[in-house]
Amino acid sequence: MISCKSTEEFSGFSYDPPDVTNTIDKEISPQPRRTIGVGSPKVWVSNEFDGARLNDFYALNDSTFEILIAPENAPINNSPWYGFKIWSDSVRMAKIQLNYQDATHRYVPKLQSWVWPDSMWQEQFELPVEYDTASGTATFDVLLAEDPIIISAQPLNTTPLFKKELSSRGVIGKKFTKFREAGLSKKGRTVWEVEITEVKKEQKAPVLAILSRQHPPEVTGYLASLIFLEELTSDTDLAREFRETFIVKAFPMINPDGVDLGHWRHNAGGIDLNRDWENFNQPETRIVRDAFSWIKDHELRRMFYAIDFHSTNENIFYPINEEIQTNPDNITQKWIKEIMGDNPDIKFTVEEFDTSSPIAKNWFYHTFGIDALTYEVDDRIGEQQLDIVSRSAARSLMRLLLDEWDKIALEN
Repeated sequence: MISCKSTEEFSGFSYDPPDVTNTIDKEISPQPRRTIGVGSPKVWVSNEFDGARLNDFYALNDSTFEILIAPENAPINNSPWYGFKIWSDSVRMAKIQLNYQDATHRYVPKLQSWVWPDSMWQEQFELPVEYDTASGTATFDVLLAEDPIIISAQPLNTTPLFKKELSSRGVIGKKFTKFREAGLSKKGRTVWEVEITEVKKEQKAPVLAILSRQHPPEVTGYLASLIFLEELTSDTDLAREFRETFIVKAFPMINPDGVDLGHWRHNAGGIDLNRDWENFNQPETRIVRDAFSWIKDHELRRMFYAIDFHSTNENIFYPINEEIQTNPDNITQKWIKEIMGDNPDIKFTVEEFDTSSPIAKNWFYHTFGIDALTYEVDDRIGEQQLDIVSRSAARSLMRLLLDEWDKIALEN
């Protein structure tokens, strides 16, 4: 394989904090899990649940209350996750101020509701917020009563709900789907692998890799990956042909510790996992690496394409530079054209990168010579729009990969 990798050592993207590529454990500051009451009559908050992030709580006056949100460690990217229960001894309006340590406000507060019989959290509505650019704080009004409500930066999609989410979407529980423990995170949580295929053991087959949730707050990218898996397991002619040709190996929840601990970006080792795809100092990246590495020398299996789902403040694709030769070549550029053509009313940005950074996409390229994509979903995308884009993108990818595999078969 001829590599166009830069000879300069990668030190981080423009939005990265210093020393980000040093992926040896860094000290974190665990948030105390507790319930706090302030004022009279009291207003209460709690972070005693999975996915919560609340570091302290103060009464600024009779009607205004401040919530301090601090990261797991710093310096860190500006992705200040928060999540907390809040209630009052009496029915009242309260003004809540979110004050961030080492960050400024980013995510619009969302009131969550518990949905039966699915037993999952769903966003009920967003709370209008006033943002102070000078202080980086955000303030909103909320009606409180004796029954607690949950407010968070994004919908709560934590690891205890992961299997339920896959089941509700019809991904697992089918004869062609395997759901298995691939390994344990730094704190002992399971990193799950989902395998989807109807390929016969003796059949030569290409492999599609799907990754997600390296960064805990990036929920819309995670949900897009689940919609992809839902399409891949659907009862359509296209999905059946794809399953009979390809093997899908997916890791939709790579950072379970960070998700459940309410981290802004890092795992329990205080590390950005998507900068650990060269040294593999963290157990989560080693688990995923080991799940794919054996394919390199397998006679009947071939790595073919990889997608790493994330979220940011826009819909943006980060492909490998088009002039870098991959095998097969430029899958991503062809796919992006299909996605844009199928969704003309949605804005997408494309920003190509070289292969010098120690991120997941580039590991797949350097290890297998394949094309790969960092697929970023807008934090603010609506549920309906997310569903439409993700399903159309999954379908166009299946068609494209099947065509590319047919070309290789004809050449051989």
